[in-house]
Amino acid sequence: MNFRHLPCLFLLPLAAAPALAAEDPQPRIIVAGTGTASAAPDRVTIAYGVHGEGTTSDEAVSAMVARRKAIETGLGGFTAKAQSRASQVSIAEVRGRDCNRNSYGTPRLSVGECAIIGYTADLTMDVRTDAVKDAGTIVGLIGRLGGSNPRIERFFLADDTDVRRKATAAALADAKQQAEAIAAGTGVRLGRLLSASNNGSNGPGPYDEIMVTAQRVAAPPPPPPPPPIAVDIMARPIETQVRVQVVYAIQP
Repeated sequence: MNFRHLPCLFLLPLAAAPALAAEDPQPRIIVAGTGTASAAPDRVTIAYGVHGEGTTSDEAVSAMVARRKAIETGLGGFTAKAQSRASQVSIAEVRGRDCNRNSYGTPRLSVGECAIIGYTADLTMDVRTDAVKDAGTIVGLIGRLGGSNPRIERFFLADDTDVRRKATAAALADAKQQAEAIAAGTGVRLGRLLSASNNGSNGPGPYDEIMVTAQRVAAPPPPPPPPPIAVDIMARPIETQVRVQVVYAIQP
């Protein structure tokens, strides 16, 4: 055995120790906190379809537009601050029941059994309004006035700044409580707050607005309908959850 190499074996850890100490970060506690706050919704989105039929494309579109106008006129008493939007509009050809026609098979002429016998026009609408308490009644009224598949899409807040602030404060309090428990359990003293970051929230996403306009036909106003059937509903509170990551120093 060559003992001349033994001193180098003992000196290596001693030489590496300062480098390891320099890379060792300041002792700290890193925790993730979650906070939730709720508030009653002050807006509601109601979606429905408008359908029109006719022997020509123009007749189908005219019937669709007239029905849309009748619905919007009927909703005037409930939705003073409503915003109506159209997201899709489509026109389809109608053929006989015995026509075996599809987009993947052999093309067929529009004659005989596959002759075009009419058209349908469909419009997808939604209404955003602050009439939250009347949402169920509005859905029923849209159905009476000829709307297709009316439904409540979602309840939401017009401005969630305050509830998000409350949820953030709750998340920070939760993180501090966890850090204090960790410090007490490990026998160290919790130091100052080094950093805090927001890891996200479950608030509502952006709303894509697609405006579609159509020419309205002149038509006599519909007769005033009977009072709509009242549907009492109570919307669930909107819950906003915020997640944060917090770093605390450990006192020496």
